[in-house]
Amino acid sequence: MRPVTAVTVAVTVTLLVATGYANEANFLFMDTKLPAQAVRPTLANGNLGFVVYGDAVHMNGVYNGLKGLSHRARIPNFANIQLPVCADSNPNPTGCTYQLDMKTGMFRTVYEDPQGYFRVVHDVYPHRYLDKTIVNKIRIQRLNAQSVIQVPIQRYTSGVSTDIVFNADTSVYIDGVQYTIKCGITTEVEDSRYQTFGHSVCIAYPDLPTELSLTTDKTAEEFFFYTAFGRTESEVTNEIHWKSFGEFSHITIMNQIWSMYGITVEGNNDLDKVLKASAFYLSSSLPIPRPYQPSSYPFYGLSPSGLGRGGIELSEYQGHSFWDTETWMFPPILLIDPDNARRILHYRTVVQKAAADRAAANEFEGWQFPWESAFTGTETTPECCPEVVEYQHHITADIAYAARMYFYATHDVDWMRTEGCKLAYETAKFWKSRAEYNKETDLYEIHRVMGPDEDTHNVTNNAFTNVVAAHNLLFGEFAGCLCSGAVGASETERQTMAEIGRGMTLPYDKEQDYIPQYEGYVQGTAIKQADTILLGYPLEYPMNGSTKANNLDIYSKVTRTNGPAMTWAMHTIGHLDLGQIEEARAMFTKSYQQYLRAPYNVWSENGDGTDGAGNFITGAGGFLQSVINGYAGVRLRNGELVITKSRLLPGTTRLYIPAINYMGATFFLDIQQTRMLIGVKTPSKVVMIVDDAEKLGCESCFYSFTEKVVIRPAAAPELNGCKLQDTIIGVKIADQNNGGSAQRFYSPVALISSILLALVAKYIQ
Repeated sequence: MRPVTAVTVAVTVTLLVATGYANEANFLFMDTKLPAQAVRPTLANGNLGFVVYGDAVHMNGVYNGLKGLSHRARIPNFANIQLPVCADSNPNPTGCTYQLDMKTGMFRTVYEDPQGYFRVVHDVYPHRYLDKTIVNKIRIQRLNAQSVIQVPIQRYTSGVSTDIVFNADTSVYIDGVQYTIKCGITTEVEDSRYQTFGHSVCIAYPDLPTELSLTTDKTAEEFFFYTAFGRTESEVTNEIHWKSFGEFSHITIMNQIWSMYGITVEGNNDLDKVLKASAFYLSSSLPIPRPYQPSSYPFYGLSPSGLGRGGIELSEYQGHSFWDTETWMFPPILLIDPDNARRILHYRTVVQKAAADRAAANEFEGWQFPWESAFTGTETTPECCPEVVEYQHHITADIAYAARMYFYATHDVDWMRTEGCKLAYETAKFWKSRAEYNKETDLYEIHRVMGPDEDTHNVTNNAFTNVVAAHNLLFGEFAGCLCSGAVGASETERQTMAEIGRGMTLPYDKEQDYIPQYEGYVQGTAIKQADTILLGYPLEYPMNGSTKANNLDIYSKVTRTNGPAMTWAMHTIGHLDLGQIEEARAMFTKSYQQYLRAPYNVWSENGDGTDGAGNFITGAGGFLQSVINGYAGVRLRNGELVITKSRLLPGTTRLYIPAINYMGATFFLDIQQTRMLIGVKTPSKVVMIVDDAEKLGCESCFYSFTEKVVIRPAAAPELNGCKLQDTIIGVKIADQNNGGSAQRFYSPVALISSILLALVAKYIQ
């Protein structure tokens, strides 16, 4: 294909999304009444978040409460301005419509005067460029009225918070408007070992008239009210001074976000709305690269309920980070938005001190990340759940696996040398000290764990934990080679990591050709959620198709029907890998229909119709993986990105993914009924192999394919001669290349037995 022709046609294909092949109406959700808080939409911009018309605003990194009671600090929502006629306090609103416009990131209340005299449109949104500002815009439109139109408005907030002690208010005039400045400090630190002072919080909010007037000489007028939330008085007043950036900068950034996250299907508007909602709620909690005022805090990660929830003790995960971040939300973000993927990983290095201390306290080496973490990185799991604290150690390897995937996608050697190597090596040291050598099998084991199935704890050789730990160990060995001086790696320690990784035990039932969830698992035992299934994807551990099929069949029958949505998304991908299209369709439908709450397609944690954790973006992340990595067939692997077995989503005629990022290049993927296209939006030094033919990676080129696309770096990065090994486990130590010369790690019982046997042997001699 000649590049000139490719440019012309590719631009046409790309413009289809901008000019309307994606139904613009699918961005709009509405109802004539406000739903309960649990299923009300959340608005956020990566720095601020709140539930629509809720009484609290949350800020990135701002927590209050001791350890397991640490939660997002509830900042009084002085931006909670409402039309009284349509407000929460009105039990029977008349003439009101409540709309969520995901395209613009705005929640809109529309009031139609019953006499047809006028219309009021009230928009509220967290500004995407002025990311410390919440904007209220109220437009009054004259219809048939001849006189002055007066519209009451009201701010709904108590102005107090149980999490913050405020100083005396001050006042300032900005552009002729009087603003009140309210500053204070959170009341309790999370862990005094790592946090010595509370968080400072400041709010700047304008005086509010009791009503707005449209005089007789005007047919329409817009009124703006800006409320800023920051950490210092100067920060919030600066935001207000620069309010002239207005809607234009906000809409510009929202368009940029949708140019990345705007996955679209044709032929099924309901499913397209699910895609829009999933992408909207997930991306809303992520920052933009360069807001007007850079934050004084780094990005503090993603919580299962996003940035706008988690302010109530022991509710909605309190804004904590779990494995949800790296396992469920990170993979689609990595392909769509790699800059934010790097920010997510950076959070884990920010809190490394607590991870190192935790490992040491448990008599392990390296870093051991807690099951739940917030501001300091200390364990913040509530007292309700001691089992996950004691046994659910796989989160440490989950984090390292996300870092490994980031390296697959970017070959970001600079990041490896500044952050990634240490993260990989220190977490590998944890598993090196955590694994135990079994002399009888000549393999390593991991005892006393809980896998993703939280209904069972204190087991041995959980298959998922062992495989993801092996990934971690081999990535750590590579990091130790790449950055040996920076991480203090020795040749012996690296060899030990590789030996343990390759020599990890993997349970396997040869007779029934399936992988037991853990040693001693009895087939038919009920489980909470996907566990062993995750070996197929996302871990992509090589196994026979028959083994994978048996795993899917066996575990689907015993998994809670109302368990987390991500389970069924992973089953979907597993069936697609095997070409089981009808089974995949059933699981795909199950993965979202029972978890979405009308009218705003808010994700819920629960599949039984109860509220559960609201804005459950963990489910959104799993769902997007079933689309990108399942139906679209996109897979990141060591040294290449592969697109194969691409299919349309059920009941659709087209699937368009606007941004897939790999090695600095951005591609679009367009799957249609009659053809499939891969296009280059921004080129980089990559080699494209389309249906076994090498193609140019020129800007705006696109190519049709029928079977497979493989994209590889044009040149290998400079890795100091180091090689990242693929993860193959179950290799006996005696059969490994190093001849088993590395140090053995015995369980305490095995160690004592070995000493006794040696003494007996000496006595007999």
